[in-house]
Amino acid sequence: MAKSSMPDLIVEGVNTTTVPRKVTDPRLSHKVSILNEGFDTANHGVLQTRMHIVLCYKKLRDNGDSGWHVGGWIKDTLAKALDEDPILAGRLARSEDGGLEIVSNDSGVRIVEARIPLSLAEFLESEDKDEIKTELVSWKGVDESNPQFSALFYIQVTNFQCGGYSVGISSSLLLADPFRMVKFLNRWSEIHRSTAYEGEIPKTPLFYAPNFAKAVGCPAPAATTAASDPSWINSETAIFNISIDEKLSLRDEIYKHIVSLCIEKAEDHFGLKVASNFVLITKEPSGDAKVEKSSKQGSFGSLESMKCEIKSSNWEDLGTNKIAFIRDNLPIEVSHWVARNDYEGVVLVVISSPWEGKYGMKVYVTFPRENGLY
Repeated sequence: MAKSSMPDLIVEGVNTTTVPRKVTDPRLSHKVSILNEGFDTANHGVLQTRMHIVLCYKKLRDNGDSGWHVGGWIKDTLAKALDEDPILAGRLARSEDGGLEIVSNDSGVRIVEARIPLSLAEFLESEDKDEIKTELVSWKGVDESNPQFSALFYIQVTNFQCGGYSVGISSSLLLADPFRMVKFLNRWSEIHRSTAYEGEIPKTPLFYAPNFAKAVGCPAPAATTAASDPSWINSETAIFNISIDEKLSLRDEIYKHIVSLCIEKAEDHFGLKVASNFVLITKEPSGDAKVEKSSKQGSFGSLESMKCEIKSSNWEDLGTNKIAFIRDNLPIEVSHWVARNDYEGVVLVVISSPWEGKYGMKVYVTFPRENGLY
């Protein structure tokens, strides 16, 4: 498909909000602590830092295999999934001490249903595919002055002409790290398949807005495999899995040194540089997050002396290419990226619970690209 103007996205349903079916009692909350005195989250874009995932699916059959069918069941199946993880339906709020916290106040997940005047085959072959992908996700931004009114989790289902659809996920990094979000998406898709089918037959949802127009002469989607395509995105992200024998404190020099080692490895891999000062977000096993302005540390010793092992990973290892909302229909293309509203680098560290005497971390190092899309 030749390079042309961007197709207009047509929104069919918006401002639909899904909440857990059960009231969370006691109410859950995760603290968001700012460790630097005078650190302004607005100036550093912390509240706007989010992860996007786009899952593209082709149409396998005429009956019940469309984005309209998926979208029609979302309100029911997502509510069931949120019962198991209600904090994902929460919002940011001001705590009694004036700080921030994420509260499972049942504000819900924002759902958008849309269609785009483009076939899936045209999208996959388009020179504008990089830009079009940004239309397949929703994000309204977090109101810095009144964050409690801003959603932190969006789902957009977009139908292509001639069949095929995409499911776009947008989630604040303060709400959930990528691994946890993908784990939730896999569980939700399991619930969706079991709810939306009766035996082998897909059930028609109560809220159903199918496109009854019959397309003629639509090209078949190009054969492709599920894989990230980071070349167009406004950032590059390197992922590392860390295993260490000792429990680390966020204030330990060795902790910061490990983060610096990951940054150096990421810089070597991408041929890019993280600024001397960057935003560091640390997610603890409890779900609490700590945010600070940090800097790269000097040498602290060898990995062997620290009893530490660092292994490189990538987006594909998260397993998003296994997420299926329709039976036997896996995504034919998957994209992931971290987006920010400025050009400052960000490092997300997720500390896992100890397992077999080992302590683990996942480190996501994101480089902004000045020629990227914001």
